[in-house]
Amino acid sequence: MAVTVVSIENLKAFWHSQVHDEEKWALNMKLLRATGLFAGSIFLMRSYGDLMAV
Repeated sequence: MAVTVVSIENLKAFWHSQVHDEEKWALNMKLLRATGLFAGSIFLMRSYGDLMAV
């Protein structure tokens, strides 16, 4: 099997490319908001779903 080594420099370069590029950052923020909304709605329904039942 091939052994891949992930160095700190590669991680820093990836982080820098994702955060400091405005187009990628905008897309990443949309994904983060969607994920947060999804997780929040699951939490809300699991915690208080019985109160919302009709």
